[in-house]
Amino acid sequence: MTDVFQPEQVVSGRYRVVRKLGGGGMADVYLCEDLTLGRSVALKVLLERFLGDATFVERFRREAKAAAGLNQGNLVSIYDWGELDGTYYIVMEYVEGETLKDYIRRHGRLSGTESVRIALQLLAALEYAHRHGIVHRDIKPQNVMMDAQGTVKVMDFGIARAGDSGMTEAGSILGTAQYLAPEQAKGQPVDARTDLYSVGIVLYEMLTGVVPFKGDTAVTVALKHVNEIAAEPAQVIPGLPYSLNQIVLKAMAKDPAQRYQSADQFARDLRAAQLGGPGAAAAVDTGAERTRVRAGAAAGGTAVMTQPHLDPVRSDRGRKRRRWPIVLVVVLLVLVIAATAFALVRAMGGGSATVPSVVGQTKAAALTALEEKGFAGKVQEEYSDKFAAGLVTRQAPAAGTSLRKGEPVDIWVSRGSATVPLTDFRGWKPDAVKSWLSQNGLLGVQHSGKNGSVPQGEVYKQDPPAGSNVQKGDTIKYWVSSGKPQASVPDLSGLAQADAQAALSAAGLMLGAASQQTSTSVPSGQVISQSPAAGTQVDKGSSVSIVVSSGTPSASPSPTPTGVAIPNVYGMDATTANDTLAALGFNVVVEMKSGTGQPPGTVVLVSPDTGTVAPAGATVTLTIAS
Repeated sequence: MTDVFQPEQVVSGRYRVVRKLGGGGMADVYLCEDLTLGRSVALKVLLERFLGDATFVERFRREAKAAAGLNQGNLVSIYDWGELDGTYYIVMEYVEGETLKDYIRRHGRLSGTESVRIALQLLAALEYAHRHGIVHRDIKPQNVMMDAQGTVKVMDFGIARAGDSGMTEAGSILGTAQYLAPEQAKGQPVDARTDLYSVGIVLYEMLTGVVPFKGDTAVTVALKHVNEIAAEPAQVIPGLPYSLNQIVLKAMAKDPAQRYQSADQFARDLRAAQLGGPGAAAAVDTGAERTRVRAGAAAGGTAVMTQPHLDPVRSDRGRKRRRWPIVLVVVLLVLVIAATAFALVRAMGGGSATVPSVVGQTKAAALTALEEKGFAGKVQEEYSDKFAAGLVTRQAPAAGTSLRKGEPVDIWVSRGSATVPLTDFRGWKPDAVKSWLSQNGLLGVQHSGKNGSVPQGEVYKQDPPAGSNVQKGDTIKYWVSSGKPQASVPDLSGLAQADAQAALSAAGLMLGAASQQTSTSVPSGQVISQSPAAGTQVDKGSSVSIVVSSGTPSASPSPTPTGVAIPNVYGMDATTANDTLAALGFNVVVEMKSGTGQPPGTVVLVSPDTGTVAPAGATVTLTIAS
């Protein structure tokens, strides 16, 4: 049988399959990477043999949805639920570790201290779930994960119920039966105390290294839970603290009324045992428990006989032979009464009906159609590119499913388009960007940075860029200018003009006007003075003018050419380069050139070249990458 999902397959556009982790009686489990949130998750996929049962699938979905509402540190969180090509799955927290069953197999029986530590975490998870109205129904070490730090994580809350306690194939039947409460074995209603019985069995196994009841078949083991009294933990492990022995016995009471009535009460006794104080379990009467079991066996007739050392009541073989026809009649009567009651309940419940198709209808029309069929519509909203706002985008269960009248049917109503074309935020104020993002169902993250061409307090960059189509709910990044980058003007005194230009370029500045002046103290060709002065803080890209010595004056000085050095504008955007040259009095001509390999809109060539001293009004040609 091939796996449903293969490594590297992306499920529902979000979950990349890494490898298969294993499987059980109801589902296979895969390790996946959540591509949206960048975390590891476990993907539990419903086995193929269940997919044809619409009632089962709906039960699976509802239980997964209920469990997804639980958020407690000792519970494996459920993140998502979905369907892909007829395959149903849930997405849950990935716990890197091993099951408590494997842990016990590796270590053997655990110490009292460690057993109590694990049991308290297990009970904390149950207390939270029970308070929210959810009973696990399949507590066993196989459903308890332990990470490397020893933290307990309980799996399959609600999912166990959808799968009928996981009793779907031989291995899982037997594994579950070993932790089954008597009322479960007898098909009676269950409640929070049912889970506490199973915790008692788990605690028994941790303390002793063995389960209290064994058998060749699940039925044999289940009947032992109903009809037999297990050997006390202190009998299996001599020297076991009396308080722990009594706590296990109280948790494993056959009658739910004699057990702990809440996970919190159970935990209080365990904490009292840690401190050496008294607890509610101190009053457990094992003799009374044996009497109740014998009485139940005699009255119910379906119970198997207890072990000889646990049942001192004697009966001759003849009486047993005479009693069994009476027992058979009682069993038949019970079955008839149960069947009649079941039929009455179904009749009173109004029977079943087929779920109508409401996809594409308005919210009001869909709710009316469901009510006419006897169902309660439960409305949720989502974005959709396929359906206009106000129309039903999908439903669960699907149309055609047979469902009990009165049951809820989930419908999702469109809130409008799921995608938004991004506008250009450049030049916007941050408050305006936030308002636009909020109105369009998007989130924003603001950054800041220096920018030479955009005034302080305005947006100069965004990611994704303007014009991109993004999903509502996506996060958009934008950068707000905190002003132009600053630079410190270097000291150019005594430098040759070329060296002065190089020093300015290294500081992120440009050479401005370069005039000449005679000097008796500064050699010809060296800088006499500069403006702004050395050490001044200016905007990066600013120009610095210099006066260069032309040497000692002569009686008849020859005319000295004057002009402005063309600044270095390579790599600048066209607008900034044009403004820089125009400010120095140059006439700028722009030419476009493709295939330069440079970013579009930036300067790739200057003619005359930078550093050339040209007269005011001279033409400078800029070649811009297209």
